[in-house]
Amino acid sequence: MEYVSRVEFEPRRLLNRSEYGILRILEKVVRETGGGRRVMAQTSLGEVIGTRSASGTEEARDLAFRSINSKRLDFLVINRSGMPVLAVEYQGHGHYQNNAFMRDAVKREAVRKAGIRFVEIPAEYDEAVLENQLRSELRPGS
Repeated sequence: MEYVSRVEFEPRRLLNRSEYGILRILEKVVRETGGGRRVMAQTSLGEVIGTRSASGTEEARDLAFRSINSKRLDFLVINRSGMPVLAVEYQGHGHYQNNAFMRDAVKREAVRKAGIRFVEIPAEYDEAVLENQLRSELRPGS
């Protein structure tokens, strides 16, 4: 509290313009496909997946969880029970800088192992094609 009281804070934009465009498309498709699903943005990976207690040693589980806990998914679609069903990563124009490839590889593998579908959207995409891809991922029984 000491440090928080020493400075002023200001709100920040959660999504940039391109990301907001993806959010609007996702929300549209989720509405159209029904099923009570919801779209979440900038979701902490450690909040929606965890290590299985019977998997590896306690140390291995702890280290694996630490590897994902600080990472965020750009978007997450959850079902009416709040369980994740689709992770969506937008690979914007500035995305391929520093160690972004490795961060994404960690997210992709953790999400795969949790049994959650994963979609990557390139910086340049066709909106109609993307909508169809998302509809396919969210159709009942998929």
